[in-house]
Amino acid sequence: MSLWKFGTFEQEIDFTDADFMDALEEAQEQLVIQSKETPKVGKKSDIIRAQVDCFAQFFDHIFGPGTSEKMYEGRVSLELAIQSAESFSRFGEQEGRRMDQSYSKYYVNANRNTQQRQGGQKGQHHNR
Repeated sequence: MSLWKFGTFEQEIDFTDADFMDALEEAQEQLVIQSKETPKVGKKSDIIRAQVDCFAQFFDHIFGPGTSEKMYEGRVSLELAIQSAESFSRFGEQEGRRMDQSYSKYYVNANRNTQQRQGGQKGQHHNR
């Protein structure tokens, strides 16, 4: 578990928690659907509100209602919304690398196991 920070918002996140991953995957699916439904033409302010709302609902789904309000401190800023998404994405990538390094010693290496079974005699053939 690690601490993700965005502005004054802080949240402990465990990417190995199945319930958290369920919420994240659902939020990602909803974000894709909702972003396709946002207006592309019209008043710029309405377009910005719709786009920010996509990100707000994403974070509210993952961390609970009101999260986006805390993260964006009441502002409806597309720049803040994009920055939050980029920050969260980078954090997830960093955590993925950290977990890979931590858990790599527990992964089964099929090639190494085959060599061990063969007594380390790679490339040698025996006629019996």
